[in-house]
Amino acid sequence: MVRELLSYVYGSAVALILGIATAVWATERLPFFGELQIGDWTAFPSVGRADPDPYTRAYLARTGALPLAIAEGIAFEMHADSEGRPLNAACHYLIVGKTPTTRRWTIRVERTGPAYDASKPALPVSLHSRGLLHQVDGSLAIRVSPIPEPGNWLYTGPNGPFKLVLTLYDTTIASDIGLTELTMPEVKFEGCGNV
Repeated sequence: MVRELLSYVYGSAVALILGIATAVWATERLPFFGELQIGDWTAFPSVGRADPDPYTRAYLARTGALPLAIAEGIAFEMHADSEGRPLNAACHYLIVGKTPTTRRWTIRVERTGPAYDASKPALPVSLHSRGLLHQVDGSLAIRVSPIPEPGNWLYTGPNGPFKLVLTLYDTTIASDIGLTELTMPEVKFEGCGNV
């Protein structure tokens, strides 16, 4: 009798722990299905649907994220440079290339490591398409580093991992996949430290 009771308690505890652990794991990031990848940039267009799948709903409930509707825009993320190395705030990067056709876009640095220094509020951690210098051919050239650089520059923080988020507003990407060749900017590694 006692052995059966202990087996029941043990089995229930294991099931509870595994159930909670898998629920946390499944909702830590957006689901793997419905992923749109253009170059090294990844987006989840299904997040902005009126009827998202249960995993997406759980992720949004857990994180408190407020996604754009598909008609409003789409957000792409990049966690590694064009050679596959994870983005590190202590290093210097150059974002070059063109964005797909869109009315407006923004790009921002999102920290996944130590928070920004609140005593430096004027450092730029985001830029938008109408507020930066373009190259002669209309392409981008944005420097991303922990120290100020000439031209378009994004501050990464002193060190630690980060990701880049490129949000395209009023774009037709979600509806014309496969009809036109889509290109996204590249993130080139330039070195670490005082380059």
